[in-house]
Amino acid sequence: MTTAIDTTVFPRLPRTTRRIQTADREVFVSVRIEQPEVALFDNLLSHEECDELIALSRVKLKQSTIVDPQTGKHEVIEDRSSYGTFFNVNETPFIAKLDARIAAVMHLPVENGEGLQILNYKVGGEYKPHFDYFPPELPGSASHIAKGGQRVSTLVVYLNNVEQGGETIFPPLGLAITPKKGSAVYFEYVNEKGEVDPHTLHGGAPVTGGEKWIATKWMRAGKYI
Repeated sequence: MTTAIDTTVFPRLPRTTRRIQTADREVFVSVRIEQPEVALFDNLLSHEECDELIALSRVKLKQSTIVDPQTGKHEVIEDRSSYGTFFNVNETPFIAKLDARIAAVMHLPVENGEGLQILNYKVGGEYKPHFDYFPPELPGSASHIAKGGQRVSTLVVYLNNVEQGGETIFPPLGLAITPKKGSAVYFEYVNEKGEVDPHTLHGGAPVTGGEKWIATKWMRAGKYI
């Protein structure tokens, strides 16, 4: 399965990278898998930044939706039991600082990013395994791909330490990542030929104690509009 992608901005974490120096913070690559490309970043956000994002988001949460692959419309489904909100790119000086840092670690321009999404899961909340890319063969994907191209990579930032459960799971890889405040998991799902990778099927395991807060950034092949 293919979709057009600008290979001049193809995201690929350099193989030798263990530290990423952004304009205002040093981020560490603590774990990585090369096929598909999955990496765990430590020290991406400070605890104070995590707390501020949660505080700013808590007052405007709404029930989360998904993009229906057949119609392209946003729908509420049982497979995704969370509440969320968005911040526009560079919406405030604080969000702009985070957008710039995230773009640096994802190796793509800020303008390629969708707005930062914040999600909150209560006990029992989960997101069953899914793909972040838009399936190019399905009719509902066309309208979304037209807004900057295919999604090519994802960063999930953990904003709190979850009491129990809430791991990010990659079933094809047998991988489960425990949320750690200020850290993030990064993964890519489009190669230089524009082929999407089904091995990046992933989900959020049910929260069984406490609650879970995450921030998600999706990057596009081109400028997001």
